[in-house]
Amino acid sequence: MAKSLHEMKKKIKPEVQAAARAKAVGIIAEMTLAEVRKARGFNQSVVAKKLNLAQSNISQVETRPDALLSTLRHYVEALGGTLELHAKFPDGQDVEINQFK
Repeated sequence: MAKSLHEMKKKIKPEVQAAARAKAVGIIAEMTLAEVRKARGFNQSVVAKKLNLAQSNISQVETRPDALLSTLRHYVEALGGTLELHAKFPDGQDVEINQFK
């Protein structure tokens, strides 16, 4: 008889589960724009329509190495999100930069 996933998870050591969870969170936290778009269930055509742009423009935004903050903000908002800009310093200070809102 097949075992359920829940039963199999019980056999995995808690520290192994914690390490796997941490790795998954790290992977999710570091995504390209295209990966975020796909994870949100959008294709380039849908995002292009929301931004009143050509699909080729969305492709360019997703592949260029730099972009204007306003472009990123509009892109993220088209996916239903909010773009936030934070500066993180070696002493642990995290400052939200709000002049570009």
